[in-house]
Amino acid sequence: MFENVVFSIGRVIDNTYYAAGTCTLLNKQNLLVTAAHVVNGSNENLFIRLNTNYDSGYQDTTIQQCQLVPVKIEAIDPLRDLCILSLQGDVSAQSNVKLGNADRANPGEAVTVIGFPHSNLGRIVLTQQTCEVGAKILLSSKGIKSKHLVLNIQARPGQSGGPVIRTSDGTLIGILIGAYVPTINGGISIGGIDPQTLHQTTHAVSVGYLEGML
Repeated sequence: MFENVVFSIGRVIDNTYYAAGTCTLLNKQNLLVTAAHVVNGSNENLFIRLNTNYDSGYQDTTIQQCQLVPVKIEAIDPLRDLCILSLQGDVSAQSNVKLGNADRANPGEAVTVIGFPHSNLGRIVLTQQTCEVGAKILLSSKGIKSKHLVLNIQARPGQSGGPVIRTSDGTLIGILIGAYVPTINGGISIGGIDPQTLHQTTHAVSVGYLEGML
């Protein structure tokens, strides 16, 4: 269902595609959304990877070839970590995903998170996960408060920028940003793993802020 809407986004370096995160095709012609930190403010060698490896509903992970489409940054909201992209080249597309906002979701309500967990390690598999909204919070960046959702799920690298869909009506209500964990200085590493990354919650910013970017 989402293979024509949600894509891996990354960069091509030395003819090799390196995934950086997830992006979503909007219901506006040729426009996509992701998290701003995924693109790091640079258009250099920036592409989305089409999901062309589907075979009767299965993703064929043995297929090594992939189809890439260049994208360009159109707008960035650094305070909310949001980025609007446009498809480049001889391509024209838009989705029928309906935009909502975090106001529509309540704690305990089911949402669907879609993305490419562990794609930074080369496992580019479009994955859907269902979880609950754990809390609705306000976070501040440079004195400006923004609406976020805390999700009861442990996000992994590659899922940043992915859509959070309200399960009951299919509306896009948030963009996954990353782990929701306090910053602690002077942490320790156990077996090369930072225990701070072993948290069970993730946060997503409301897509209500996209209106001023489109």
